Amino acid sequence: MENLLKVVLLAIIQGITEFLPVSSSGHLVLSKHFLGLDATTGATLEIVLHAGTLVSILVFYWRHLGQIASGVFRGEKSAIRFVLLVLVGCIPAIVFGLTAKDNLEEAFLHPRFVSCTLMATGLFLVATHFAKPGKKQVGWVSGLVIGLSQAIAMLPGISRSGSTIGTARFLGIDPKEAAEYSFLMSAPLLAGVSLLAMMDLLENGNTSGNSALELILGFAVSAVVGYFSIKWLVSLLQRGRFWRFGIYCLSIGIFTFALLSFQ
Repeated sequence: MENLLKVVLLAIIQGITEFLPVSSSGHLVLSKHFLGLDATTGATLEIVLHAGTLVSILVFYWRHLGQIASGVFRGEKSAIRFVLLVLVGCIPAIVFGLTAKDNLEEAFLHPRFVSCTLMATGLFLVATHFAKPGKKQVGWVSGLVIGLSQAIAMLPGISRSGSTIGTARFLGIDPKEAAEYSFLMSAPLLAGVSLLAMMDLLENGNTSGNSALELILGFAVSAVVGYFSIKWLVSLLQRGRFWRFGIYCLSIGIFTFALLSFQ
């Protein structure tokens, strides 16, 4: 029962922080350190939690995804352009992930570094409050710039959604489109992470030691929580309250850094 509760807790953390601009990787690193959740992690559980959040994106944007798929099938330029823009945005993260894999893995072992990057995320999010409102659409250059911010967000403690949506806001892109592009741009990466983890699972077997019930529950919780996290964030963006997450990130970063300094 204790292990089941830990899996559910990790699934909730994953579902909330994967989409809200507070860094899922940063929260997982700090949760493992302070709450002793290391025993529940492994390739299998990682697959399940990422798959759950991927499903939440597909469900939330199913109508739009259906329109894009239909448009691509009919050869509509706007639909093909959007797909290519999403792929362009993914390129920097793929290159960075492949070339800096060892350094990224090392960063996940240092909670104090994560506290500092959470503070950096907080300052960036607060700064978005001063971004001028815009109604632009994502273009080739802006898509690449947003993609670069997504690559930087591979560091634990740097929020992916915060970096991409915040960058889009500074580029004058409409808030709703910024969120849509950010989340749909993350779908191929989440699928890629799940695929790589699946390959590792096939090679090494279940490394998490979790039961089938725990994995199923983890998947369901991360998917449901992720869906409502996206819905809430889109609502906050439209009401101009996105920047408030920066106060939270700053607070968590400062608090955890202080705790780590006394350990």
